[in-house]
Amino acid sequence: MEDYNNSQEENRNRELDKPREYNVAPAGHYQYQEEETHLRDYLQLILRKKWIVITFFIAVVTTVTIGTFMMKPQYKSTVTIQIDKENPNILMFKDIYAVEGTDDAYYSTQYKILKSRNLARRVIRKLQLDSNPEFAVKREEVEAGSMLEQDKLLDENIIDSSLVDAFIGRIDVAPQQKSRLVNVEFSSYDSELSAKVANTIADSFISLNIESKFEATQQARDWIEKQLDVMKAKVERAEEKLNAYAARNEIIFLDKESSGGGGENIITARLAELSKALTRATTNRIQKEAIYKTISLDDPEYSSVVMVNSLIQSLKKEYVALDSEYNKNLKIYKPDYPRMIRMRELQDQTKKKLDAEIKRVVLTIKNDYETALQREKNLTLVFNRQKQRALDLNTRSIQYQILKREADTNKELYKGLLQRLKETGISASLATSNIQILDRAEVPKSPYKPRKTLNIFLSLIVGLFGGIGLAFFAEYIDNTIKTPEDVEKKIYMPSLGLVPLYSGDKDKVPVEYISFSDTKNPLSEAYSSLRTFLLFSTAGKPPKVMMVTSPRREEGKTTTAINTAISLTKSDAKVVLVDSDMRRPKLHKVFKLSNKEGLSSFLSGNREFGGELIKHTDVPGLDIITSGPLPPNPAELLSSYRLRDLIEGLYPLYDFVLFDTPPLLGLADAAITSTQTDGVIMVVKSGSTPKEAAVQARKILESVNAKVLGVVLNAINDTNLKYGYYSYYQYYYQAYGGDEDK
Repeated sequence: MEDYNNSQEENRNRELDKPREYNVAPAGHYQYQEEETHLRDYLQLILRKKWIVITFFIAVVTTVTIGTFMMKPQYKSTVTIQIDKENPNILMFKDIYAVEGTDDAYYSTQYKILKSRNLARRVIRKLQLDSNPEFAVKREEVEAGSMLEQDKLLDENIIDSSLVDAFIGRIDVAPQQKSRLVNVEFSSYDSELSAKVANTIADSFISLNIESKFEATQQARDWIEKQLDVMKAKVERAEEKLNAYAARNEIIFLDKESSGGGGENIITARLAELSKALTRATTNRIQKEAIYKTISLDDPEYSSVVMVNSLIQSLKKEYVALDSEYNKNLKIYKPDYPRMIRMRELQDQTKKKLDAEIKRVVLTIKNDYETALQREKNLTLVFNRQKQRALDLNTRSIQYQILKREADTNKELYKGLLQRLKETGISASLATSNIQILDRAEVPKSPYKPRKTLNIFLSLIVGLFGGIGLAFFAEYIDNTIKTPEDVEKKIYMPSLGLVPLYSGDKDKVPVEYISFSDTKNPLSEAYSSLRTFLLFSTAGKPPKVMMVTSPRREEGKTTTAINTAISLTKSDAKVVLVDSDMRRPKLHKVFKLSNKEGLSSFLSGNREFGGELIKHTDVPGLDIITSGPLPPNPAELLSSYRLRDLIEGLYPLYDFVLFDTPPLLGLADAAITSTQTDGVIMVVKSGSTPKEAAVQARKILESVNAKVLGVVLNAINDTNLKYGYYSYYQYYYQAYGGDEDK
């Protein structure tokens, strides 16, 4: 035994001298590359949730179909009514019953009248629908009511409000767009009754319209007659006050009609005439003054006003001609020549006439200006006096105008009322209506409800799309890990392998032994693939010391650990499987081994390395170290240096060392063990492990800087795999790998 221990120590030292470096990414350092969502992804989701879709589809279609065929047929009749605007009001009596507001308000009012309770009661009474079995109140309801309600129902003139509500609920008013037509529809279980009620609604509507107009006209006539007497007395009193005030204050108008109608009085008319005369005098004075100033400033002889005088122009021409002739003859004769003397005398006479005429024109202009100025002053003086008289009159006319306006207002009101009274006398005899029936309702040949084909068709659509929507909703609220994409996308860890859901008999072929007992089973092939991933998961040598754990219980970590260990032995490797779950150990039960001594014995110092600590199994190349007696402090034992001593002792003896640990959540055992291993394999159960649990487990591994090899997705359903990958894989395995001769 001592030689064995020495040999083991030497081998351990040699192995420990070798570097143990593996390119394994710590937890949480995996980067997932998001793939673009494809239409096939949605199809795959629908196929995965097909039973939800099918169940919802069948439930909707069955319910709608049964309900449709159980419904009692209903018939609908339609009467078309033309509602024109109010008749042209030749009598100008629009104030009595003309529609106020816009056309839209008028037509909206008419549509509401068609569904009014008043009109409904008219139709019910006319057709005696309260005794019709389809509308009559059940006797049981009447007897169950109060005595007051029973008395009301026995009265012929009172119709139960529930009957009116039920009746209005069957009326449908549908205006036709861009027209004055409206369709009034009524539904009933009796086809003939539906047509009869629809036509009666139209007739009653027209009658109600005529009656409302007649009543309004009659009420207006009575009111006008009373107001006429009152207004006549007011007019007489107002005119008496007006005339008396005008006489006292000497307010005289130019004509008799103006005295009562507000015409001009004498003073005001005189002031207006003086104002016009003063304006003309001022204008004339300004013109004369401008001409006079022009002559005063310039030489009168060369003034434009003087130059335009025809006589002056003639004298100037004559003078110029004489002067020209004189100068011409001066070249021939001497100045004292008699002819020259006569010519000079004639020239001087012409000059004198010209100067005299210029003086006369200037004097005339001056006189005209002074006359215009004096006239303006006189008119201004007279105008100011008249204006003062007008102002005095205005002061006295304030009260007069008040009295006159009151008299005029009363007179206009009296005339208006008198005209309205005449119009109402004619309007009362009118019995026309602006509403008429365009198309009367006909007895329908077929029911409009239920529309069996449409209902079933809609149920198919609603059932299908509702089921798909429900499937997407179920997928939305499902936060479990189901696919390798979920592993990479939700918890950001690499997918190490897929283990399908075991469908065999666990009693005949235990799932823990599947890789050894049934090598052709898809589960066995899955674990073989997992072995391949582990062998090539890192550059260089694969991890030698590994740990298998899971976020929660019952997720298949022990099964995965056993089958992975068995798969590793198929590559001619020696593997030892250590049951480090010292709370709920299972390996000794699976392999039917004694658990009196095990890992807890070694970690507590009660057992040294070797001897019965390592137990052999029926699987070639696979040894087991059971958990041993359950200790009170598993976490403290795993954190001791003895665990490292155990790994160093197993390292040279085996090619692979696998630890089966407890779950990560709630316990520190797995986290402690992961610090002593070369890689961690985390098992997640498809469709069971919540995303939050897996993420929390990843964070625990991150906190201790554990090296994660990947995630094994356990118990996966082939429908969860994208594009049916696993179904293809299963088919390929059965067709190619199932026959050894191929």
